[in-house]
Amino acid sequence: MTDRSDRSIRNQWGRISAHLLGGVPLILLGWQLVQGRLGFNPVESVLRWTGRLALGLLLLSLSVTPIRKIFKISAISAMRKPLGLYAALYAFLHFSVFALWDYQLNIRQIYLEISNKPFILLGMIALLILLVLAATSFRFWQRKLGRKWVWLHRSVYAAALLVILHYLLAVKGDLFSLQGAYAPPLIAAGILVLLLILRIPAIQQCLRPTFTQQEPDQPASD
Repeated sequence: MTDRSDRSIRNQWGRISAHLLGGVPLILLGWQLVQGRLGFNPVESVLRWTGRLALGLLLLSLSVTPIRKIFKISAISAMRKPLGLYAALYAFLHFSVFALWDYQLNIRQIYLEISNKPFILLGMIALLILLVLAATSFRFWQRKLGRKWVWLHRSVYAAALLVILHYLLAVKGDLFSLQGAYAPPLIAAGILVLLLILRIPAIQQCLRPTFTQQEPDQPASD
């Protein structure tokens, strides 16, 4: 009974940490917007920060399972779902700022912008995937879909790849000569590759500290 109580407390702290990571930046961004501290182009500032937060939280959510399996920190599992939901929220806000604030939902202008900048379409596809995953993240869908749910939620890696491509193509400059702010999306791409490598069971076994106590693996959704 004590072990179950301790596990519940650790899970609560994991969820609280995830809500702090996801919620505090949103509060700070809203406060700066109300105070008019986002510079001469607040639309661009909000677009930049919501996009970066969406990508950062998405990568953090994907890192939960490898960390849990390698270091046997079971409590960290409670962070995965809220971090993923916050990533979807920031991605939705990112697109909403573009469509509603910047273009006032002018469908023709939005269509022309997408035609001239195909990277926007990549971001929209990633957003659609994240919204589907957010909508099906509840236990009802997990029970209803069974193993299909696991495979569906592994598409989060496709969403992460699309977000990074969206970010890379949105940067103004020359990617081949690295003239431009390409460091953040390239670092994100490196982190995503690392997370994919860490999903390989043999790699996990090599990296897993020998002094950690073995625990049964849980079904991974990411």
